[in-house]
Amino acid sequence: MSEIIFSPALIWATIGLVLLAAELATVTFILAFLGIGAIIVSLTTWGGITPGLNSQLLVFSVSSLLLLLLLRKTAKRLFAGTHDTPPDYMGEKVKVIKAIPAGGEGAIKYRGSDWFAFCDDKAVINEGDTVEIVAIEGIRVKVKPVAQN
Repeated sequence: MSEIIFSPALIWATIGLVLLAAELATVTFILAFLGIGAIIVSLTTWGGITPGLNSQLLVFSVSSLLLLLLLRKTAKRLFAGTHDTPPDYMGEKVKVIKAIPAGGEGAIKYRGSDWFAFCDDKAVINEGDTVEIVAIEGIRVKVKPVAQN
């Protein structure tokens, strides 16, 4: 039975590819730079520039940190999109299914689900009234009353 020997360059390349794949799942724009740093170490180790573990760790740390600091904002802007357009829920008109007291919480029906809702206005919003979605904050929806014609 032949024994499989992993070279340090192959190990670093594997680590880099795993980190790049993990970035696709998380979209944090951090793991990608660590993965690229590992691939850089793989190439320098394969080329004989970084034969020892200390030099490999140094190149990994420096390259990953520099890539992260120099390119993360640019990558987020390019790949994560911009926030110039408002979210699709902004301005949606929905019905109140549980009255929203002043300073308290009620409930609305939005896209087939019941959501906790609150309003900064001092007035009570009654069940059956129509409100407009202003923001979604965690599991709560911030609403404002719609002027009745």
